[in-house]
Amino acid sequence: MLFIYILLFTNISLFANPCSAPLLGAAHSGAPGEVNCAGCHSGSINSGPGEINYQIGAGNGHYTPDEVISIILSMAQVDVNQFGFQTVALRNNTNTNAGLFLLTDTDETRLIEDDHNGSDRIYVGHTICGADTDILGEKQWNFQWQAPSENIGSIQFYLSAIATNHNHSTSGDHTYTQVITLTPQNIVLGDINEDGILNILDIVLMITMILSNEYSLVADVNEDGLINILDVVLMVNILVGGLP
Repeated sequence: MLFIYILLFTNISLFANPCSAPLLGAAHSGAPGEVNCAGCHSGSINSGPGEINYQIGAGNGHYTPDEVISIILSMAQVDVNQFGFQTVALRNNTNTNAGLFLLTDTDETRLIEDDHNGSDRIYVGHTICGADTDILGEKQWNFQWQAPSENIGSIQFYLSAIATNHNHSTSGDHTYTQVITLTPQNIVLGDINEDGILNILDIVLMITMILSNEYSLVADVNEDGLINILDVVLMVNILVGGLP
């Protein structure tokens, strides 16, 4: 009998999941018609001592069709050992799903799908282990978002995040919310550094992208889906001949 108890305890120790964050269901992003983390946890929204930084791409507030944008969500609060979040991107005029979230770290983040009042909403949120901190008081998640294939107007990113004291109750936790709006960017083909001027600097950047095997919609001057010497030649012709 003692052997059985020891074996059972060993198996539990070896195979039990050491992480303890709950798998949060959909519709907790604070978007229209949804709750945020304060729906279950105590405390006033955005009144805690922590800091939150929701960095979407370069932070310029724009998107271009089919653009893949890197997103970094960082949170910090002294002595906190668990953080969590849920975010969604919605078309402004219809509050329906916009674009496509892409996971770059499936250990820390997961996709959550929900038929919200007849509209399909896709969220990104933390996993069970993705809420735990590697460094006490700090947490960061990384993922991507691909813009729609066409201009659909303004898109709003709703975020609800929480810093929890992990006392297995809803007390002493702090909820943070943000709404970030991206608007379509007017593309000037060839203006790679986005300074509003087509010049030799853009050609240098284009050659660098070709050598690095990179692709950018704005550098694809002839719009053939490739960035190569043909785009460079066309750019030279535009600068020399003053073509629009």
